[in-house]
Amino acid sequence: MPTDQLELFAEAPAPAAYVPDALHVRNRLEDMLEQMQGAASWPWPAVTVRLYRETVWPYLLGLLPDAEEAASWRRRIEAQAARLDGG
Repeated sequence: MPTDQLELFAEAPAPAAYVPDALHVRNRLEDMLEQMQGAASWPWPAVTVRLYRETVWPYLLGLLPDAEEAASWRRRIEAQAARLDGG
């Protein structure tokens, strides 16, 4: 029996980092973009739009493995956002 209880935790491996599937990220972006394209005005409440703009879209785009693909998605989302903003 160990005399020092810290020895019980010294050899513990670090938990594996979660890496989302790029296909899931693309599907989520596609779902949101389709909702935007099919709407005459924002399909979500203003607080949700703000969350998507400030947090969700940058996070999802950052998860894509290819920077060019992320830029393409960003352009498509920004074009729809500008349309929905009335600009």
